[in-house]
Amino acid sequence: MESTTERRESIVSALRAEGFLSIADLTRAYGVSHMTIRRDLRSLEQDGHVRRVYGGASLAAPTLREAGRCAGPDVAGQVEIGRRAAALVGGADTIAIDAGILGYELARALPEKFSGTVVTHSVPVIQMLMSRPGPRVVGLGGELCPSISAFVGAGTVAAAQTVRVGLFFLSVDALDPRGAYAQSDAEASVKRALLTVAARSVVLASHGCFTDSAPLLLGLLGRIDTLVTDARPPSRMERALHAAGVRVLLAGENTAVPAERSA
Repeated sequence: MESTTERRESIVSALRAEGFLSIADLTRAYGVSHMTIRRDLRSLEQDGHVRRVYGGASLAAPTLREAGRCAGPDVAGQVEIGRRAAALVGGADTIAIDAGILGYELARALPEKFSGTVVTHSVPVIQMLMSRPGPRVVGLGGELCPSISAFVGAGTVAAAQTVRVGLFFLSVDALDPRGAYAQSDAEASVKRALLTVAARSVVLASHGCFTDSAPLLLGLLGRIDTLVTDARPPSRMERALHAAGVRVLLAGENTAVPAERSA
């Protein structure tokens, strides 16, 4: 009889082969109860091996490059940013989700009843949403970049230019009073293309973006509608955001950051 450790190792191996397995699949395969499988998945998720998703589990996404250092090592903060951003999505909206861990956390946090359309070049987002019955997923193909688990390049840009979305959730490498930046030209071209076809844009960033730097300008602050972050921006940055009309939402809170009064 298989031990708990052996069963859990076997579950991870099976997910590497299949990408996603439902709880029903796992109970049949291992001859144990739904409760036992749920316990296994909870333990494996805590150890960082899997992600529990609607109806089952998929592999965790350890290869996701966090957008620069903006996502940081704070897993709880990443989850809260994703949840706060997901609250901006209507049940039937058409949205675009950027590559990176914050985009993945947003996708995970979408309501179970979400039945809109998600446009994305992120492979982990595509894989995770495949396990959910509601959303329509439009994948932007191109050249696969393994370091970020996403499609990039001219093909991806061309595909992005053929769609129209209401909201684009953008991950960036840095923010300053001028605008938003990226490190990689391949990623930047896809981000710019999606910014162009989006009616509104929401930047997802941890507080590290306010002090990090990156060379490639994605867009001026005035192109951003909302910033979702995990800490109040520094005073100079906050004034620039307010002047540009950018709404700032803090993860874990239900209100926007009030505008700083001028001295």
